Amino acid sequence: MDKRTIIAVLLITMLFIVYTMISKKPKQEQDVVQKEEEVVKEEEKKLEMEEVEKKEEKIIKLPSEKQEEEKLITVRTNLYEATFSTKGATLQSIKLLKFPGEAGKPVELIPEEGKPLSISLIQTEESINLAEFPTVCDKESINLTSGLKDSLTFFYTKNDTPFLKKVFVFYPDSYVMGLHLESLNKTTYSMKLIFDSGIASTEKDKREELLYYSFVAMLGNHFERTDLKKIKEEKTTIEGTIKWAGIKSKYFLFFFLPEKTIIEKVCQWNIEKKRIGLSVTTKEAEKVDFSLYFGPIDYYILKDMGQSLEKIVYFGWDWIAPISKIIFFIFIGIHKVIPNYGVVIIIFSTMMMVVFFPLTIRSHKSMRRMQKLQPKMEAIRKKFKDDSQKMNREVMKLYSQHKVNPIGGCLPLVFQMPVFFALYAVLRSTIELRRAPFMLWIKDLSMKDPFFVLPILMGIAMFVQQKFTVTDPRQKAMVYFMPIFLVFIFQRLPSGIVLYWFIYNLLSILQQYLVQRSEKTVVTSETEEK
Repeated sequence: MDKRTIIAVLLITMLFIVYTMISKKPKQEQDVVQKEEEVVKEEEKKLEMEEVEKKEEKIIKLPSEKQEEEKLITVRTNLYEATFSTKGATLQSIKLLKFPGEAGKPVELIPEEGKPLSISLIQTEESINLAEFPTVCDKESINLTSGLKDSLTFFYTKNDTPFLKKVFVFYPDSYVMGLHLESLNKTTYSMKLIFDSGIASTEKDKREELLYYSFVAMLGNHFERTDLKKIKEEKTTIEGTIKWAGIKSKYFLFFFLPEKTIIEKVCQWNIEKKRIGLSVTTKEAEKVDFSLYFGPIDYYILKDMGQSLEKIVYFGWDWIAPISKIIFFIFIGIHKVIPNYGVVIIIFSTMMMVVFFPLTIRSHKSMRRMQKLQPKMEAIRKKFKDDSQKMNREVMKLYSQHKVNPIGGCLPLVFQMPVFFALYAVLRSTIELRRAPFMLWIKDLSMKDPFFVLPILMGIAMFVQQKFTVTDPRQKAMVYFMPIFLVFIFQRLPSGIVLYWFIYNLLSILQQYLVQRSEKTVVTSETEEK
């Protein structure tokens, strides 16, 4: 490893650190105990917001003659278990049965606070808030493990006369719910659907998870993604051609997809710097229909739904995304045959070694030529030590005469870095790698090694590899510095990417050994011929 290669390693490492940190660092969580002045200011701000909202909409609360006791209705399919309340016909809970959360229980997407999927009916400047309004439901529970579909129908009643019907439609093997709203008194309304709870936290590392909370929408032909830290606490309204709108966490997603219904505007807001609230307002009509999605950010599921929903899956920066997708498809393909993503990563690392083998050989030859030129280069440096420009010209002339590329030694590393960044994006963002175990202590390839064993093994492998390649006595210090430096960097990265680099280094050692043995054999045979 020559000086230029070492500089390249350092620059690329710094670039990777920037890549992992530049996008979004969550603000520090507020202390539990705050100064009195801050509390007062916050309360004043909330009061101001409430006054603004009151001016924007005149809320009419419809009393119910018969205040029935709240009932909870459970819907169970092959994929989730949802709980609805007759108070406001709101969703209280939705647990995804295929995805374990804390203590092995299914992940819960609805936080305790909030009443998601409540409705406001808007006429001119007046708004009827139905979040607390009692309803009557046609069923007490649904257990949908087979068959085509089933539904829950809620009726909003005033003076013993139903004025609105809210129907949820369920499918046994889909994360999609149908939602049908219909005015029963022939009155047209502009209907506001409110998802004010946001998506609950589901991962162990809460701070890291916050980085992935976003508002997502398709505005005309433009895909919009706004991160949590950029969303204000006051409601921000978006108008125009809105094909769909939703909110996402690191691995899970909710969205409104209108079915022959026109969304006039979307509102988004920041909930205590932890989640994102969302509402959509439809054009005035007697009936509106939506598809609702509560489920994983699964590329194939979203791709099959159309409407460019697969863009929600984050594959990294625009120039990295195509490479990330290729890696993702390779992983999925291999995993169908070998159902262990740790083994998949080992196979992928071997594949990359084969792909980059021609470049590695060229790099090795270039480094050998550079070593042979060292005496001549030293002579040039001594001869022109007082004229740096002439010295550089003579060095470049020497390179040209001997057909040596001065950056040839670091070409494999340069081409390797886009793959490295893309692999990082795949490991960090795709639902398939969430909690994917390898073996022994590595229970989650998307998270860092809890015992730092893999980073240390990777550092040892890199040390051995450099002992093979570094021959310049002036660079011996780098043999010790670089492995220690990279162990410090890699101990924070997903264990999957550390496993990839560890295997790649082991294969590099084997490759270097075979190349050097081959060269010795050639030199020995040439000597014998002479």
